[in-house]
Amino acid sequence: SSSISYTGLTKWLYEKTRCIFLPSYGGFPVRLRTYVGEPIPYDPNITATELAEKAKTALENLRDRHQKRPGNILRA
Repeated sequence: SSSISYTGLTKWLYEKTRCIFLPSYGGFPVRLRTYVGEPIPYDPNITATELAEKAKTALENLRDRHQKRPGNILRA
């Protein structure tokens, strides 16, 4: 397994140099796009819970329509 060999390599490097080597991950600049969905019409007869459910559904629809899956660091 690559994790075993990687662990062995990092352990060997640490024992020889007493420096900690960690893989870098994150901190990359990413493109940001903002999408505005359809407005949720005002209805005085719905509860806050029902409105929250409508908002949740609308956000999930926007996500499903515009977000590529699976995510990819290099594509970001």
